[in-house]
Amino acid sequence: MMAQPKNKVSARENRIRLTDERFDFKRSVLLRKSYIIASSYRCGSTFLCVGLWQTGVLGAPWEYLNTNFELGAMTTRLHASSPADYVRKLLGCRTSQNGVFGMKAHFPHFEAGLKRYPQLLETLSPLSYVYINRRDKLAQAVSMAKAFQTKSWTSLAKPDRSALRYDRQHIARCLEEAELQRLGWLRWFENNNVTPFVVNYEDLLADKASVIESIVELLDVAGDQTDEVDLVSIDKQGDRTNEEWIERFRQGD
Repeated sequence: MMAQPKNKVSARENRIRLTDERFDFKRSVLLRKSYIIASSYRCGSTFLCVGLWQTGVLGAPWEYLNTNFELGAMTTRLHASSPADYVRKLLGCRTSQNGVFGMKAHFPHFEAGLKRYPQLLETLSPLSYVYINRRDKLAQAVSMAKAFQTKSWTSLAKPDRSALRYDRQHIARCLEEAELQRLGWLRWFENNNVTPFVVNYEDLLADKASVIESIVELLDVAGDQTDEVDLVSIDKQGDRTNEEWIERFRQGD
């Protein structure tokens, strides 16, 4: 039987938590293969992951190591007694029926996750990596600065636009953060002899279907039986404010 969430997802909800039980797969299956979306803040990883999730053959890729919310929420909901128990239960409810598990991780969460559970990558083996990059680093930093201010990191949450104000120093710090996360992943790949499959944010926006198809091919799941998935689509959050801030920063304001 194909998995179906318990409640119909409504785009009118103020905040949609993809950690909710309604997004679990109903039937536990053995892990066959897994992948990690290696990401940095504001690279379009949520946009990508929801698209992959919607295929029904690529698991339910989400931020299961994010210590800001998801890790704690899932640990509590799954009544996990240890990091190993958490991963075991997570695999039990978030692996699609063809045996594929996916998750995304920003580098600081990935690094902390390995310290908490050193056997994580061995448990997820065989494992593929998809590295999502954003060519326009200033646009990434501006998007990051906006997200910090509005407390809205995806279109699943309603932003508090009253907090928005241009702050050149904050954008500069976000540029530094984006570079730290980028270098963190690149060094980790090099040190662990990993060659990731690279996706660029700009290409994802231009042709989402082709990018998703390339990852379906990478994982070799094109002919697998699918799970039925009901998710709200993710929208691009950038607007005229982003463009104005980018221009002001470039002009030295």
